[in-house]
Amino acid sequence: MKTKLITLPLLATLLLSSNVAYAQTEVTQKVDSKVYQVEKRLDNYTRPITFTPTKATAVNGAISENIMITTQNILNKEAPFLKKAMVKPIGEEAFSAWELTSDEGGAHHHQTAPNPLTYYAVGASSSLLTQVERAIQVMDLEVEEVKVESKIFFRWSDAMTEKWAGFTDKVISNILIKSKESPEKIKALKAMALNAWAVGEGLANKSSIDVGILVNSDDWAGLQARSGHVPSPISKDNGQIISNVTPDLTLETMEVEKDFAVEMGNFPNPFVFTEIAIAESANDTDRPYMHKIRAKSLTQNYKTWELYADDSRGYKGVDKAPTSRAYFTVGTSFCLKSQLTAAKMAYKKQGVNIEDFRVEHQFNYQQENFMTPSMKGHLDDVITRVIVKSDADEKVVNNYAKMALRMCFAGEGIQNETKMDTKVYLNGEVLK
Repeated sequence: MKTKLITLPLLATLLLSSNVAYAQTEVTQKVDSKVYQVEKRLDNYTRPITFTPTKATAVNGAISENIMITTQNILNKEAPFLKKAMVKPIGEEAFSAWELTSDEGGAHHHQTAPNPLTYYAVGASSSLLTQVERAIQVMDLEVEEVKVESKIFFRWSDAMTEKWAGFTDKVISNILIKSKESPEKIKALKAMALNAWAVGEGLANKSSIDVGILVNSDDWAGLQARSGHVPSPISKDNGQIISNVTPDLTLETMEVEKDFAVEMGNFPNPFVFTEIAIAESANDTDRPYMHKIRAKSLTQNYKTWELYADDSRGYKGVDKAPTSRAYFTVGTSFCLKSQLTAAKMAYKKQGVNIEDFRVEHQFNYQQENFMTPSMKGHLDDVITRVIVKSDADEKVVNNYAKMALRMCFAGEGIQNETKMDTKVYLNGEVLK
């Protein structure tokens, strides 16, 4: 029996062309449709309720950043992959809770919010830039300019079959530095930054993941799906733009391929696509670890997004944007949500109705010997919970959730070892 590869953008197209709404009831933007921003600071938020969020105990001069996520589906016929998440560093008074939205593109749909893997790429590149900037400070180097260019390779294999799976194959991260410092010092800077890069350590090595699936649980806390839309790519906080769309990117150190165009009936197996990102300083004197990141999925009808991240731990004043690790974590949550949507479509073809679903996460990042030459970053533990509401047999619903978990590119990148390729360029020349 032949199976047809259906990519994520195509699934969105099929949902639209067949007039299938994101949930079991038809909704429109005109009736009870909440207006969402791409990013919004929250005064109140709903914490995960399927587990108790806890802040890890830091040892050996360490700092910990424990990110918790709760999610909710947004019903929208024109954007069937639209969703939101609430993200908050646990026990961190200096870092706010944020509400973020995510959307996919498609053959006939331009995304209204960043796709999950754009958040993932934004978080990975920005968090590396933070470690480079901290290493510059620790080493007391004179650096005129620094930025990070990245490209992440994702892959789906055997789509729409029992073996359907997603993978993060490779992460390329190039550090670009303008400085009169010696090549030897810049090489030492690179080594220190990579050693401190907790997100990179989580990608490069296998991570412990505590997975739970809850079927027809009462633990929804008012997070059932509701209708809504995102009318503008621009988000503002305290008068500052923190999300927008920009022209497409050009990378100095890597080729940028043309956007992958979906052609009906002609889909490769495996399906490979990439995310690119550029992270650079926002030059904010009050928040020196504030970054501007531009990122894009090289896929048809996906936009280039400009987001801001604020890793200015220990500095006075309120945070101006989510942290880089918050972006990386929420990218994983959103990725799993998209796969649950795609798997829902596959199961619907088999007559199985998935009424609603959501995801809760906690990621524990830690950095030993903070702001010393021996800084060491790692991702210690990950908690993943999938909550599903369905009238189908519990075993079938569990298999549906397991399928989505297996399909999630971002989760696979954390669960297993990912190939990492990092170079440093000094004044335009790569250092060997």
